[in-house]
Amino acid sequence: MLKLFLYAIGLSLILSACSVPGESGFRDYRESYDAARLASEQVVDVYNQYDKVNRRLRMTDVTFDPDLADVFSETALTPISIKISEGFAAATIYTEVLARYLDNNTLSLQDDDLSTINAATTSVASLLKSDEAGAQINAVIGAVRSLVNLSLARDDRDEFVRSVRENSQTVDDFLVVVRADTVDMYRTARTATAVSNGSTEKLEEFRTMLANWVLLIDQTRADLAVLQAQVEAGTGQQTALKLLADSATRIDRYAQEISSARDSLLGVF
Repeated sequence: MLKLFLYAIGLSLILSACSVPGESGFRDYRESYDAARLASEQVVDVYNQYDKVNRRLRMTDVTFDPDLADVFSETALTPISIKISEGFAAATIYTEVLARYLDNNTLSLQDDDLSTINAATTSVASLLKSDEAGAQINAVIGAVRSLVNLSLARDDRDEFVRSVRENSQTVDDFLVVVRADTVDMYRTARTATAVSNGSTEKLEEFRTMLANWVLLIDQTRADLAVLQAQVEAGTGQQTALKLLADSATRIDRYAQEISSARDSLLGVF
């Protein structure tokens, strides 16, 4: 059983209007993280199959648990699946805020983007059963909101840097939790495969998919650490842009591997 059932709603399109023409380094980086967020949803698509098989075992043929209603819905996401897709989206957007700040010393967000962030924080508690989980995802989203609001102020660098120091650890801690959850995700998939006489070959493909997912998380954590250091130093824009290019190449590769696995694994049950 996974320890943390987190999550929220709609952050994955927040930066869709942020690109400034000609800034190809950041644009490529942002597009790679668009692919990364899609990859996280594809991991969710596949994991949902295993999770629902496993969770359905808690009910007999003559019982019904309303708290497990998502098990019977083909389109519903399980709690851990919400955590993966929405939480990872929030964490990657945080790194994009840092990258955008380094690239242009400001963010060109639209009012609609800020409204999306504000709306998300008011919806978390109602979606989650666990107070601890709700507090954690609220902290991640709050970190994003803090940086976005400050990055709109071109002359408030000191406050921006202070906020980065205060909030980056929260985001990294969250990514560590998501990474650790892959242990339980694989255990769930293995159990579901055993009880349903599922394909062990597909299970091995899922393990490879999780491996690429972990590498993508690790790359995100590495980006966060380097971008934080560059923001605090206030120099090294060229170093940051080189990071964006190298990171985008790796992220694209992991995302492609995940996408290929998803095509093979959907419909495994």
